[in-house]
Amino acid sequence: MAEHETISCPRCNKTFECRVGTILRCQCQAVTLTEEERTYIAQNYSGCLCASCMEEMKEKYKSILKEKGCLP
Repeated sequence: MAEHETISCPRCNKTFECRVGTILRCQCQAVTLTEEERTYIAQNYSGCLCASCMEEMKEKYKSILKEKGCLP
């Protein structure tokens, strides 16, 4: 993979620049995920999601846990 690559989010199809070569400057670094949230996203999508979709999936995972009574 090139240092920077324009890709489409598999969830919303928005294009964004993936900076796997300089990961600390990648848009995904703005989103903090727990290991469980990462696993949940990986179970549903392969590849990188845009930051907006990562945030939405994080919230979706939290709402699922609340529904199951795992979160207050």
